[in-house]
Amino acid sequence: MTFCDNTRVRRSILTLALIAAGCRVPEHLVEIKNAPIILISIDTLRSDRLPAYGYSKIETPAIDQFRADSILYERAYAHCPLTLVSHASIFTGLLPAEHGVRDNIGYQLEPKTKTLAEILKAKGYATGGAVSAIVLRGETGIKRGFDFWDDDIDIDPNFLSMGRAQRSGDETREIAQKWIAEHKSQPFFFFFHIYEPHSPHDPPEPFRSKYGLTYDGDVAAADAVIGRFLDDLRDEGIYDRASIILLSDHGEGLGDHGEEEHGILLYREALQVPLMLKLPKSRQHGQSVSAPVELIDIFPTILNQQAEGRSLLASATADRPIYSETYYPRFHFGWSDLQSMISGSNHYIQAPKPELFDIVKDPGERQNTLQENRRTYVAMRNAIAPYIKAAAAPKAVNPEQAQQLAALGYIGSTVATSPDQPLPDPKDHIGSSGDIRKAFLAFQEKRYEDASKMFGELLRQNPNMLDIIAAQVRCLEKLGRYEEAIALAKQGLKLSPSSTNLAVMIGNMDLELHHYDDAEKHAKLAVVDLPTEAHHLLAQIALEKNDYARAEVEANAVAGPKRDRPYALMLYGRIAQAKGNLEEALRYFDQAAAISQAKHRQPPPRLNFLRGDALARLGRAVEAEQAFRAEIQQSPTEPHAYKNLILLYATEGKNSEATQLIFSLEKASPTLPSYIAISETLKIIGDLNGSRFWAARGLTRYPNDRQLQALRRG
Repeated sequence: MTFCDNTRVRRSILTLALIAAGCRVPEHLVEIKNAPIILISIDTLRSDRLPAYGYSKIETPAIDQFRADSILYERAYAHCPLTLVSHASIFTGLLPAEHGVRDNIGYQLEPKTKTLAEILKAKGYATGGAVSAIVLRGETGIKRGFDFWDDDIDIDPNFLSMGRAQRSGDETREIAQKWIAEHKSQPFFFFFHIYEPHSPHDPPEPFRSKYGLTYDGDVAAADAVIGRFLDDLRDEGIYDRASIILLSDHGEGLGDHGEEEHGILLYREALQVPLMLKLPKSRQHGQSVSAPVELIDIFPTILNQQAEGRSLLASATADRPIYSETYYPRFHFGWSDLQSMISGSNHYIQAPKPELFDIVKDPGERQNTLQENRRTYVAMRNAIAPYIKAAAAPKAVNPEQAQQLAALGYIGSTVATSPDQPLPDPKDHIGSSGDIRKAFLAFQEKRYEDASKMFGELLRQNPNMLDIIAAQVRCLEKLGRYEEAIALAKQGLKLSPSSTNLAVMIGNMDLELHHYDDAEKHAKLAVVDLPTEAHHLLAQIALEKNDYARAEVEANAVAGPKRDRPYALMLYGRIAQAKGNLEEALRYFDQAAAISQAKHRQPPPRLNFLRGDALARLGRAVEAEQAFRAEIQQSPTEPHAYKNLILLYATEGKNSEATQLIFSLEKASPTLPSYIAISETLKIIGDLNGSRFWAARGLTRYPNDRQLQALRRG
């Protein structure tokens, strides 16, 4: 009898035993007629940081209660420590090389692959999803098959990477609950994704006081969100009859092997994730499965369809090979990509310096046993070879982009590493990831001079790190060093013409410098890849050119189907104000503020500044002051609100308050834009001596700045 026959016999025996006990459970959730199917993804959650998996330093009552109703899989593994890649595997049941997504940016889901949502929709299910991170934006193809997909997430300008752009889990939860309530009377599939454990760690109270600004605090906060979501399912009469899968897409380094976050290394802490399955009526509740499983098993668990994985409800084998990969170090740092295979107790990591661990005896993976177990090493090296398929460079540039890039001088200089090119082992350079983290933290804390020095040193060590180029560009922009920032961004765009986020940065800085034609050209480069950001920039350019019709067309492209996105409403308000319709402008700004409040979000940057400006022009000085103060409190290092409030105080004769505000700006942000703003403002109100004084004061820090030199001359 073959191995396959043995497996089939064991599976049949198990099925007969369940029938005899009167509790047969189908191997596929779609076989449970009309039962809702809900997939809950808690991003970046390590299994060993949950009490359900033995961790004792935090409390997660909601997940603990869910575990009591569920089957728990003790050893579940992701196929890539990156959000988009991992979710693409979950939704397709395919490994990354097959579904085509190899990084969080620059890839789209292979059009020919069928997703969970597409297949369930064809079977009559309503399909909905709500996500909390911009990396799961629908444009990647990840939303294919969903009737409803909410990814309305603002990119916080204080974050330096797309991977950090997120919204609160509670905001996403409210969207999910509303959709589910509207579809509870029919079979439905819903995907609910929260991002709380992902950095930066900023848990709300009471978790901040209890755990600090820590990963554990975010995990506890995520548990509270999940608890509210599950309670709502109970209140709606859905929980008991639903099939619910709770999982994470990948883990987090937390410094165990030198990596604080994830994406670079493939050790157990980045790959092992929680996985729990609650069946209708909580059948098989409280059980545990010790055999290894993988995230591509979700697809065949839900569907009665052939897939690379195996149903979680079928019998499992302990020695099945589980493949994982990361091309993140190659694409972002010029280091080698990594692949790994887990089989039984062995974890093999293929790298320039390969490693082999016994993850049962050594779960922390401290002892590389490769030399002592050469036979196992050779066997696993041979076994992993068929799985490894080189990744194409991120994002093929489409013909229109290619023509635009060529016109701007960016084509022909792409840095690409061939699959066979020897690259450094990431673990030998992981120490620099700590330096990167420190630099990002300095930026987050608005210590732009410190951050710029750190990013500059990193680029001296490795000038081809595109993520660091983008970060340094942002630092230089914040410091008002626009020409340097633009030159560096252009250098980065020459290295990688597909990095259109750099084109948006160039466009925004050209806008500040009134180089409207260059700004427009760079904005158009990003229309395909970053449509919201590109159209937002194009709307602002049209406003500066007094082309209000074009500005409105571009604002409509930002607004979304409901025309309720705050950034679009701000654009509509600016257009109305430019036309002289101040009351209409204020209505738009107030609407944007109300929507932000309803979504539990901070107002978008500059919203209160725009409100204050409109209020001041309408003669409502007290309200204008309040709005400017609110903007200053939200963005204490940005000079625009200070500038307008100083002007407001000057017109009211409040010279003492104006002077105090000037020194407050210098204390909060002693940067070039601040000194220029102070000097220009004083010149506007006729205080030429004060203008020269502050220009001279700024020149002590920035002696070569031509604008300050001109202001000092008067």
